[in-house]
Amino acid sequence: MEIVMIKMQGCMPCKIFEPTVKQYAEEKRIKFRTLQMEDMPKELHPPYYPYFYLRQENDIIAEWGGSNERKMQSIIKRNLE
Repeated sequence: MEIVMIKMQGCMPCKIFEPTVKQYAEEKRIKFRTLQMEDMPKELHPPYYPYFYLRQENDIIAEWGGSNERKMQSIIKRNLE
């Protein structure tokens, strides 16, 4: 399983929330990586930032946006079971 965080240059919520997500991923032994919105094709830009994809192999099993820690934990826990 892997968490992919899409962030935008200059996005303060992205900078503030990234260490929280990274630590949670480490605790749950989930891979974590980030992508810069500026490096993505425009048609793939998410509606807001930070934006997350939870992937299992090559499939997206969940996606969400924002910096709500409880929401993130709930989504991940639900998909770990």
